[in-house]
Amino acid sequence: MSAIPDLITMTRELVRIPSESSQPVATSATGCETGIIEYLGPICRAAGVEHYTMEALPGRSNLVVRLPNPGAPRLLIVAHMDTVSGSGMEHPFNGALRDGVILGRGACDDKGPLAAGLLAVLDLHRELGVAPAYDITFAGSVDEECTMSGARQLAAELEGWDLCLALEPTDLKVIRAHKGVFRCRIITKGKAAHSSHPDKGVNAISGMMPIINDLELLGNELQARTDPDLGRATLAVTKIQGGASLNTIPDRCEAFIDIRILPAMTFNEVKGLVENCVGDRATIDQIYSCDGIDTDLSNNPLIESLMASIRAGGGDPGPITAAFATDCSHLYKKGVCIIWGPGDIRQAHQATEYIEIAQLEQAYHILKDFLAG
Repeated sequence: MSAIPDLITMTRELVRIPSESSQPVATSATGCETGIIEYLGPICRAAGVEHYTMEALPGRSNLVVRLPNPGAPRLLIVAHMDTVSGSGMEHPFNGALRDGVILGRGACDDKGPLAAGLLAVLDLHRELGVAPAYDITFAGSVDEECTMSGARQLAAELEGWDLCLALEPTDLKVIRAHKGVFRCRIITKGKAAHSSHPDKGVNAISGMMPIINDLELLGNELQARTDPDLGRATLAVTKIQGGASLNTIPDRCEAFIDIRILPAMTFNEVKGLVENCVGDRATIDQIYSCDGIDTDLSNNPLIESLMASIRAGGGDPGPITAAFATDCSHLYKKGVCIIWGPGDIRQAHQATEYIEIAQLEQAYHILKDFLAG
């Protein structure tokens, strides 16, 4: 039987287990969260809690932990197990402890919040010896950084909840609203030829250039759509690739765009805008989309209780809003969702990613206080 580690040890050990879901990876992206489940499963058994896996993608499964209390308010706590790439970092997976912080890929996004949330649930269970104040489901989700397939599967299989708390680095402030995302690949095709005779080919890169110009104009139009708290919708061309060699007219070019949409905007609306912009000059390959959320915090006793626990624990609950998307983009239709947790989002995805131990411990105690009701 595995021992149950303390918060600092668990966070460091989670960082040491690579779970990169986005390219380029320093390790294998196949079943990238498997190592996390292999580490956490025995800990859940040692704590004596019900837990199981839920396949969301081939070879990749969510970890679901249950502390049932039938009839009590239903609470879902979600933290994602994957990280972005550690490529380019000097020591991405050493989990070093230095000057009051834990360093490494995923330290704040999202392994510190994952450790704080799960240990708060497990320790409360061990200390109480009975059911907590809520009917609790804790989920470690897969592929949050890319497709949010883990969250989509949770929404499909779980019955629903009175409050979903997604653990992300928010500086202990409650995020009530965030933007959504629409990502796609635009493909132009041409005809290859030797570059000494460009007239005998059709240059796919040249065909892409006016499309990119028009997408920039569409971005300007989107910025006219505003939200009083979230700001403007945005469009960015984030990647271009094309051509096979320096002396060949390219017969294919791809451009990738990322649109951040407001909660009031629909997927079909944004997709239609892109299709109208591109027309028949290229094909569009949709990569990913998710909704923005805008949660009404009023008259919700669970949110009020969490905010009281945050204040009692020395934190400032906010609320605030965010430009980035979370698993809540797929969960909000099954119940009220908010985002909260330790760490600074400005450290996420950085080469020097870290989380402050003091705030990590503060979040753990706030969560325990909240879960105890």
